[in-house]
Amino acid sequence: MKKTVAPSLIAIALATAGVSAGVQANDWYLGGGAGLSNFEDIQDSLPAVKDETLSINAFSGYNFNEHFGAELGYTLFNGGATRAHGINLSAIGRLPLNEQFSVFGEAGAMGWKAMRAVNDEGISPMAGIGLTYRASDLVDVQARYRRIEDIGDMGNNGYESDVNNFMLELVLHPNRGATAPAPAAPVAPQPQPEVTYETRTVTADGSIYFAFDKSDLSAESRATLDEVARFAQENPDYQVELAGYADRLGSAEYNRRLSERRAMAAKDYLVQRGVAAQNIQTAWYGSELAEGVTEAERQRDRRVDAKAQATIQVEIIE
Repeated sequence: MKKTVAPSLIAIALATAGVSAGVQANDWYLGGGAGLSNFEDIQDSLPAVKDETLSINAFSGYNFNEHFGAELGYTLFNGGATRAHGINLSAIGRLPLNEQFSVFGEAGAMGWKAMRAVNDEGISPMAGIGLTYRASDLVDVQARYRRIEDIGDMGNNGYESDVNNFMLELVLHPNRGATAPAPAAPVAPQPQPEVTYETRTVTADGSIYFAFDKSDLSAESRATLDEVARFAQENPDYQVELAGYADRLGSAEYNRRLSERRAMAAKDYLVQRGVAAQNIQTAWYGSELAEGVTEAERQRDRRVDAKAQATIQVEIIE
């Protein structure tokens, strides 16, 4: 019996597994089956012994990718005179035929112990082929044929025979199909809108009115000036223009001084409200531009016009 062949086959299987480990699919599996074994040479030495016996097996393996895996298993040859236990290690090569079917081949070695009046044990080379049907992500059903060389020893237990082993097996793949989600497709960066800035002028206008021959600010006048002060606070780059007027009643010089007092009263109030004095321009025109004839018209001449303006940058998105 050529027992030195087996260690070489085991070394080859393990070395090939190491090379393929870089492409693991994390598909480990468990299986078992039952079938028939033929001890084809048994009747040459033991004519009364049946050459066929029932067999059962159990195994576990790992598929490094869809084409290659490794497997460790146990087989019981359950005959009377040919009862034997076997432990095998093999490399599996697989060829998918379609989504459900694949064929595979294996090569490896089996360590065996033949149970007879005098027990014998040894290691034999082993090879096989099979057909697998993928019933689901979890379950495979497969048929397998193996040939094991030289089980037994003529001098120890009275026979030495090659064995043909035919099995029908059920295989479970707990991790198969539990794949990580596909990475999301990269999103092309969207072009950023072009931003430009435009300079614009904003204004706040208002007029405040006075009683005859007066420069006192009424509550309504202060409310109007409060709006001008608020505009100045909201727009730092501002200027305020105040223009004072009077009606036709009285001399031109008196009306000029009266319109000045009215403009300055408005300015003083704005300064109190936080408007910078250097940003306020004042002018007074007396009755030069007065047009009123009736009392209602003259009331409109007794006024200060306030105009605030500021320059701002407006964002334009195209």
